[in-house]
Amino acid sequence: MNNFTLKTAFAVLLIFSTSVLAKDTRPNIVVILSDDAGYSDIGAFGGEIDTPNLDKLAQNGMRFSQFYSNARCSPTRASLLTGVDAAHVGFGGGVVGDWGRELPFPAHRGRISYEQPLISELLASNGYQTMMSGKWHLGGSYIKKDPEKLAPLWKKTHTAMTLTPEEMELDYLALPPQRGFQKSFVFAGAQGNLFYTPEDNHPYYEGNEKATLEYADNYDMYCYTKSSAEKRRYGACHGKSGKAFYATDGMTDRAVDMIKDAAKQPSPFFLYAAFRAPHKPLQAPTELVEKYLARYQDLPSLLDERNKGLVASGLFPKDADTTSVKQLLNGLTEQQLEELRLVAAVHGAMMEKIDQNVGKIISQLKASGEYDNTLVLYFSDNGAAAHTNGLMNVPYRGVKALLWEGGARTHAIASWPGVIPANSISDNLVWVGDVVPTLLDITQTPFPEKFHGTKPRELDGRSVYTTLKGEEQTAPEAIYFNDKGQQSVVYQGRWKLLIEPGWYLQTLEAPGIAHELYDLSVDPAETNNIAKSHPKLVEKLRAMSARWKEENSIVDYSKIIKLKPRDPY
Repeated sequence: MNNFTLKTAFAVLLIFSTSVLAKDTRPNIVVILSDDAGYSDIGAFGGEIDTPNLDKLAQNGMRFSQFYSNARCSPTRASLLTGVDAAHVGFGGGVVGDWGRELPFPAHRGRISYEQPLISELLASNGYQTMMSGKWHLGGSYIKKDPEKLAPLWKKTHTAMTLTPEEMELDYLALPPQRGFQKSFVFAGAQGNLFYTPEDNHPYYEGNEKATLEYADNYDMYCYTKSSAEKRRYGACHGKSGKAFYATDGMTDRAVDMIKDAAKQPSPFFLYAAFRAPHKPLQAPTELVEKYLARYQDLPSLLDERNKGLVASGLFPKDADTTSVKQLLNGLTEQQLEELRLVAAVHGAMMEKIDQNVGKIISQLKASGEYDNTLVLYFSDNGAAAHTNGLMNVPYRGVKALLWEGGARTHAIASWPGVIPANSISDNLVWVGDVVPTLLDITQTPFPEKFHGTKPRELDGRSVYTTLKGEEQTAPEAIYFNDKGQQSVVYQGRWKLLIEPGWYLQTLEAPGIAHELYDLSVDPAETNNIAKSHPKLVEKLRAMSARWKEENSIVDYSKIIKLKPRDPY
């Protein structure tokens, strides 16, 4: 072998060795969030909606029977991305990240705190590519780019607050591109049309610039509205046909492109894919709505079959009472039942659309050769919302924003080939705030002593890596919830105390303070209030909740409603 050949061979070997060493073998992470999905919506959780991709994800991974959100959109997202109680980053008491609904109280600010690191920032600082596609809903704006236009609206909606250059800068610093997401395609708010045609003005941003949407697909658009206000805001697309951008499809297309690009690099990636469905407005392709409208003619059977499906799958105890489920349809007129069938049909159509797009994400992971080294987490930000009448949260009681199990407990799936046991169920209690410490554990990412010049709050969540590996893990001493006048605590994963549960204006009319205590180990559907027979336990948990409320600087909702009198829910 001549000298040139030896040199060439050595160079090739060196390049190969360097490339092998440069490849970071830590797992990719994909977090997929649905918005207002019901606990038993998907097939793997007893539901009748066609969700083959989510069902396969569950078959290849783990389902969680006791996964808790924060019962409302923004508070869940705040804890999901920070690992701390939502109040410490501006989303306590059920406050949401809508620009016009922000408040002057730190725990209820409605804008993600700049002093607490997000998982995107932590992973980006430790070699991960970080990407987001979908709904943000954690506050922020580009007011500093156009103060002349936006300042009057800010001053009109931000009661008891002063607009300063610092406020405008903090608004900018609350947006995804400034919070560690190297690539982002984002809908910043909570609610808006899912269908956009080429003639419509849309609110999507790619990075810090207005996005250019693709109108590649044809849709027959079904856009359900009920009130005159809804018709004005969301009814224009109903009955239209033609090329359009549909949020669930469009945000997934961007997520798929991000995965394609990220897979070409040697470093692992983190993708946060946050769907806006099945959140209002209820909009979906007409053919899917008609499919589910035919399926939902017999609502009592639907309730019964969902409950049976959960029991058969091992996710709900066979002998547990479900009295509250049987009462869901009591007293409804035929007109109300017909309306509920239609609402359920659009909800079902939107969920099937989510499933189709989860399938696209999984397919791209496989096509890129990344699936086997990717941890996929899927769950909902809370239970199904009030317009579904609790139908989609069977067998649990309550809806989004109410602190009964139907509002706070959500379906959840985790998949990671070779690590998470296939077709397994974990009954361990997991809280959405556990995601950050778990990901830091898995990726060997340190939590900083200082962040943006200050000491951040230590994580309130805990690593559940042990749970992911299929092992038993003791429940935390307590997890707490607070939403617009309601409080709740789950103690030792078993006892649950609710204080003034229900919609604020309704509980305000009732004399005294209501307490409900449930033993979730035997009564997960919260059918038997045992507060009167356990007064000492009630007092203990009440005192714990009071201390937590004080530590989190929760402002009594009676003060908040004075600033936002038109926003009682």
